Amino acid sequence: MEYAIVDIETTGSYAGDNGITEIAIVIHNGEHVLEKFETLVNPGTTIPYHIQSLTGIDNEMVSNAPSFRNIAKTIYSLLHKRVFIAHNVNFDYSFINQELKKAGYDWKAPKLCTVRLSRKIFPNLASYSLGKLCQNLGITIHHRHRAMGDVEATVTLFEKLLKNDSDSIIDTTLKKTKEHRLPTHINQEDFLQLPETAGIYLFKNKSGNIIYVGKAVNIRKRVLSHFSGNNPSQKRQSFINDIHHIDFEESGTELMALLMECKMIKQHWPIHNQALKKFEPKFGLFEYEDQKGYKRLLVSPFNKQAKAIQYFERATEANQLLLELMNTYQLSPKLCSFYSIRPEQKAPIDYQNIPALEQYNAQVDQALDYVIALRNSFVIIDQGRNLDEKSYIYFKNDQLTAFGFIHVDNPTREFADMIAEKDKCLSNYYMNSLVLQYAERFPGKVHYESNKVNF
Repeated sequence: MEYAIVDIETTGSYAGDNGITEIAIVIHNGEHVLEKFETLVNPGTTIPYHIQSLTGIDNEMVSNAPSFRNIAKTIYSLLHKRVFIAHNVNFDYSFINQELKKAGYDWKAPKLCTVRLSRKIFPNLASYSLGKLCQNLGITIHHRHRAMGDVEATVTLFEKLLKNDSDSIIDTTLKKTKEHRLPTHINQEDFLQLPETAGIYLFKNKSGNIIYVGKAVNIRKRVLSHFSGNNPSQKRQSFINDIHHIDFEESGTELMALLMECKMIKQHWPIHNQALKKFEPKFGLFEYEDQKGYKRLLVSPFNKQAKAIQYFERATEANQLLLELMNTYQLSPKLCSFYSIRPEQKAPIDYQNIPALEQYNAQVDQALDYVIALRNSFVIIDQGRNLDEKSYIYFKNDQLTAFGFIHVDNPTREFADMIAEKDKCLSNYYMNSLVLQYAERFPGKVHYESNKVNF
């Protein structure tokens, strides 16, 4: 058996929006190295400054380098019929698979991840990033964050894994095949490449259009569950018959998977996601102007036709805030309405003993300014899809504004500079609630500073 041990440098963390800037491949037979290959690659796009700082590869260095398409034949010949090995294997595999597909090569390979193997063969280490792992195992890395430097360190790591694999974990991993029964019209290779990590999965029809988006903490296991069971209903059979291809995007965390699922559904409205989850608020604090021009506050059930000052899950929370505003800003009980299951019949309002219109409306404005000032703004920093990145969620003025991934060595700490255009999103109440609940459960991951954030 021969192994292709691989490392790449890229313009970013996700294959769909980025390109390869350098690739190194070492062919190994389990005993010694057979062949080496390395080259810079012109990614066809600008290399972000923070990536240049990390790798030392700048735009000038790749300007005369071959495009991936020009070296695709060589890459394919090196990888064909060999086990694909990398540190955080899904990252390297996803980029190379995408580029080979663009160049017209249909390539799939069995994969081994030196992170996962290291966790099993060298358990209880503090970190399994390539740098820390090599430091703990006495492996020297020359030219860190360059493809050949990292791949040579990975080769040495793999040799140590082979030597210390007393329980045949590597063989078991390669031979491991999960029992699965997929309909014959579904691409089996699509299923075999699915990772056992958190993320979203995309079911596509024969034409490649997305017909369903789902989220999972274990993508492969969740996808398989769609085809198990004995539900013979016409609706389910129609759903399964429409699926011809399966794709995925890893998320790092379950929360990111939930947000990615919502965003993807809102972008594509797949026919089998009949509607975006309608987790709408139940109550709101509303403002309106009466016939005499007085600004009035009202707690009422959710109404999507009217925009609330603030939304609530429970009426008691909304009533409590309204009472606080009334007491603090001397708002008239005659012009404020609490929610009640049995609303009282109200007589016409007597405007006697109510401040003059301009003065009273100014008091209401002060109360609403107070509510706006209470709105949350923060960033959640969490684990990414691999050890070299972190996920971030930017929450501003009680609204999810953006979410995405950033390299751990990115020098950017300013909130605004962290946000890529593609990461911006239009949120809804469900997405906002998910973020707020998570922030409450994991306060250590929340950064409230107005300007900077630390990883």
